[in-house]
Amino acid sequence: MLFRFLFCLLQQIRLLVLVVGLTVISWGSPLALQAQVGHGGQPFSLPATKAYEAGVPVERMPALPQSVAADRAAVQAGKGQPLRFAHPFFVNYNPQNSGIWQQRKDGTRVWRLALQSPGAYSLNLIFDRFSLAESDSLYLYNPSQEVVLGAFTQKNNQASGVLATAPIPGDEIIVELVVAASSKRQSDLLIAAVNHDYLNVSSLLALKNSRFGRRGTCHADVSCEEDPLIQAAGQAVCRLIIDGTELCSGTLMNNSRNDGTPYVLTAAHCLPGEDSHNTVVFTFNYQVPNCNAAIEGSFVQTVSGSSRRAFKSELDMALLEMSELPPAAYRPYWAGWTRTQSPQAPVRSIHHPEGDVKSVSRSASAPVATTFQYFAPQGHWQVARWEEGTTQGGSSGGGLFDAEGKLIGYLSGGWATCSDPVNDYFGRLGVAWDYIADAEAQLAAWLDPEGTHSQSLEGTWFYSEPVERWSNQHIDETAGWWAPPTGGGPYSGHNAARDVAFAEMYGTFAKAKLHGFYVVPARSPLPVPEASTQQLNLKIWQGVDAPEDLIWSANNLRLSQLPDGREYLVSLAAPLEVSGQIWVGMELNYPAGIDSFALYQSPYSLERVNTAWLRGGDGQWLAFDERYPDVGPASFWVDVLLSEVELLDTLVAPPAAGAARVVPNPLRGNTLTLLLPEINGHARVSIYTLSGQRVQQQQVLIYNGRGTLTTGTLAPGIYLLHLNMGERRFVEKLVVQ
Repeated sequence: MLFRFLFCLLQQIRLLVLVVGLTVISWGSPLALQAQVGHGGQPFSLPATKAYEAGVPVERMPALPQSVAADRAAVQAGKGQPLRFAHPFFVNYNPQNSGIWQQRKDGTRVWRLALQSPGAYSLNLIFDRFSLAESDSLYLYNPSQEVVLGAFTQKNNQASGVLATAPIPGDEIIVELVVAASSKRQSDLLIAAVNHDYLNVSSLLALKNSRFGRRGTCHADVSCEEDPLIQAAGQAVCRLIIDGTELCSGTLMNNSRNDGTPYVLTAAHCLPGEDSHNTVVFTFNYQVPNCNAAIEGSFVQTVSGSSRRAFKSELDMALLEMSELPPAAYRPYWAGWTRTQSPQAPVRSIHHPEGDVKSVSRSASAPVATTFQYFAPQGHWQVARWEEGTTQGGSSGGGLFDAEGKLIGYLSGGWATCSDPVNDYFGRLGVAWDYIADAEAQLAAWLDPEGTHSQSLEGTWFYSEPVERWSNQHIDETAGWWAPPTGGGPYSGHNAARDVAFAEMYGTFAKAKLHGFYVVPARSPLPVPEASTQQLNLKIWQGVDAPEDLIWSANNLRLSQLPDGREYLVSLAAPLEVSGQIWVGMELNYPAGIDSFALYQSPYSLERVNTAWLRGGDGQWLAFDERYPDVGPASFWVDVLLSEVELLDTLVAPPAAGAARVVPNPLRGNTLTLLLPEINGHARVSIYTLSGQRVQQQQVLIYNGRGTLTTGTLAPGIYLLHLNMGERRFVEKLVVQ
């Protein structure tokens, strides 16, 4: 039996107004390339190719045992329960018996230990003892520091004393403990297991990928999903790594108190040991961005550890409570649920097949209640056939959602494959609700603590000011990198023109909070010694007509830390308050003989509003379509994480000649009037969500400067409305209430 496991098209609104009163922001917020709810800072050691080059003692694991071959064969044969992907080496390393201590001039003491397991696709650790003193911090990273976990601090201490870490690509990992001179007690650390990821070792470059590309070819990416209810549900689904060796999926669940308690529902068979819940690492937002299947999503937004609240093997049900709330910057959604006995079709399952990027499977038919294997009678939903996608190992525990985006079940097992997508079985939420009277074996006690006996519950974003990912990339475009026909390097990176800075523009904001940003490299050097001199600086600017004031900076990142084909998440240690227009991007240097870095950018098009900016060697900033007027407008792929957004609204004034206005705004019905003075003819009108999803496109007749558009049903929120008439283009904010 085989068990298994969402452009912000915020284009710059070219409002013909003078932006005044820009907020003055101090800059220098520390960079946090973090995971597992890290708490800012960076390691003391410099990036290196190998650990020994950094002067760190290396503890080498033995060769993999012969039993691993059987594990690989089991995966190939579709056997197993949770997907086993790693072999554990049980060890006993602590700051007292291994590694090296160094003391800095300020009295800070630093302990480092390198762990190596040759040929590993990635490594992760289990700490059996993890208790950091108040002023101490811990980092884990590969030698190149492409991936840095931390800083872990006292805030990461758990009652169990256990800490499991997310996988770090490659076959070497460095552990760094920083002890402040003022530290009054000794941190207690014991590394008990080094887990060697042995799947796909031979076919993937260890420092460029994690699980990306493991799943079957029939899977659909959740970020391509058009239904906003399913988009929201997708933000509740996370990947689970258990015991450092097993992969499953789970769903963050709402409860009747709507209090944000971080319950995650998964399959009981995903927890092989009595204490396995202590080791679970929950990964959020591991999905391809913007429906671009060629780009791997970031996998650093994680939470480690949980408590077991409900568990029943007979129902294959496990409800975990994460050790801490997933931060707002993770954009978590607490899924709604229903105990219905007659689910509405279509239904979808959202899961991480083979531990790969988040996927969605669709069935046009309603599932039917059935008895599956040795589990409780009539305790499962049978999905007879998937019209799109399937499930695989790693999908276990993944949610089954009805047509309203409410959870009705969790994947227990089945036989569906890409070639034969039939017969998958999901534990029924309605049965697991109170089939067993014991609170520790049912869902009702936890998801309905008030005893409302509700048949269903809506989902919630919980945070009063949710964070949203904004992008200027059209979801229906193919991002790439381009160069002039005469050559000389890409427009978006190292080139013969020696452009030194590249920035993407957002705004105009009355106010907003910036939590971080994504950079998506289209090409980048391999992490080889000759690339080590190549560095870049990440920057955020503010201004009126161009990037004028630097408000945040992180300098001297090695280009090899930004591998191409994977989005690179920069989390700010504290949200940055911004206003007016902002530009987010980078500065490059030009080492002799090396031209190798480029950002993804949009295809240039006269129909788009330009948001890409470049600074040449003369220090002058120019919009892309000013620098390259024969090419046209473009956008660089730099997305931002924003909350509490208020766009500068000038739509209350009648439009001047050459401008546009939509009324009413906010929209409470479904009819809009388009005001375009002195214009007659047909306009193409497109409406986009802030995430870049085009939800409508139609032709509208403009006569004597007026046109009428019937929008149909739009969910409440903020949209961008694009009007195109030949070479005349307008972008307007539309608020739907």
